Amino acid sequence: MEQIKYDKGVKKLLHVVPGVFMRRYYLYTQNGIFYAALIDQETGLTLTAKSTGTKNRDEALLIAADWLKNETPRGKQRKPRTLNQLNDLKGILRACRTVELTTEDALAIAGILKNRGLLETGITKTNTGQKALITFLKEFWDYENSPYIRDKLAHGHRITRRYCHEALLIIAKHWVPYFGNKSLNEINRQDLRGFSLLLKEKTGLAVKSINNTLLHGTTALKWAYTEGLIPADPSAGLTRFSGETTRRDILTEAETEKLFRIEWHDRRAYIGCLLACTSGLRSGEIRAIRQQDIGEVVLNVSHSWSDFDGLKTPKNGESRRVPILPEVRGLLLELLKENPHNKNSNPDINPFIFYSEKADRPCSGDLFRRGLELAIKAAGIVITGRKIDVHSFRHYYASRMADKVASDKVARITGHKSRSMAEHYQAHVAEGVIVELRAEAGEIFSNILQFTSKKGA
Repeated sequence: MEQIKYDKGVKKLLHVVPGVFMRRYYLYTQNGIFYAALIDQETGLTLTAKSTGTKNRDEALLIAADWLKNETPRGKQRKPRTLNQLNDLKGILRACRTVELTTEDALAIAGILKNRGLLETGITKTNTGQKALITFLKEFWDYENSPYIRDKLAHGHRITRRYCHEALLIIAKHWVPYFGNKSLNEINRQDLRGFSLLLKEKTGLAVKSINNTLLHGTTALKWAYTEGLIPADPSAGLTRFSGETTRRDILTEAETEKLFRIEWHDRRAYIGCLLACTSGLRSGEIRAIRQQDIGEVVLNVSHSWSDFDGLKTPKNGESRRVPILPEVRGLLLELLKENPHNKNSNPDINPFIFYSEKADRPCSGDLFRRGLELAIKAAGIVITGRKIDVHSFRHYYASRMADKVASDKVARITGHKSRSMAEHYQAHVAEGVIVELRAEAGEIFSNILQFTSKKGA
């Protein structure tokens, strides 16, 4: 027979029903949902209450009876608190009621409760945490309006429109399908862990791509926590994936010589790849070369070109001088003459060497890429299973030059910052180094350069 009892511990009217095998349970409502707390008849301890998931009392009674019959779910036993613990709790509650608290204080308290698993969400005074995660991520990577990006740029950090554009593409491709309309303050570490495992198991992405995909979201979540928009950083402690990344390959010496012997579909692609091969420049740096950058024995590499950002500083934010071989310099000057926009004798006009249909833009990076692909095919070079692209020539240059010249000198020319000495000397390269590298390059690439007057036309 069901009995009604008032329990002082939970301060609720409880429906006490004798259970099967002398078991009993408490049934009470919280936010309209019925909860059942079983009583361990051997110890007399009340087990942790479990939600029945229903607002219907009859259904809750049946669910609780089933738990009694099958002894599930039992949960953890609720141990009695000591007097000191009760006094501490009273002090905490009293402080929350009387001490003047800031939003940051409230977030800190909510963060502790969330990390202990006692609170699922935390909402700030401004309810910013209620915003949809995807909406927040899109605003975070909005180059023009993001406070995060504005702060980064103001402090001298490099972040480009292209990077933000790629971040938004990744958010749309991977984050949107998984998280949907979930709000910012609902995201927890388990969500991110599940998302990361899905990327690993289902997408076929390389390790580096998976980590980058996660980074575009976790960077925003860390910032949201730092700015007090959410009470805890759900990405804290999230494990990154490790493993070998796909390494860029280079052509052999014989393949490279064969490649530059044949006719190329586009003269600009031929000269651009030849310049990359003999000087180690990046594709964006080659496209950004203008008339005034060409010296007698060096190229002044002070810019790189991005289709999103236009002219910008090179990758590491520093200009450098690069020795240029006379044969290659001659080809660059020939391209300058061919530039259809170079019809003005005004010395202030500084046209691009690798021109396009528009006077204020160089050719696209796809022109180099497509030109190289066609040349590899025409030369009969097999690259199946190898990662060969325009950037491979940069690695080819560095590896060939390192056979003859100290690696720190090579790094000063290529702009690599993996060596501390390269970074130290980046701002100034001695004339002796320029002469040395130019002489060595002339010898190393002599087999390629002998065909330059005939090919690429």
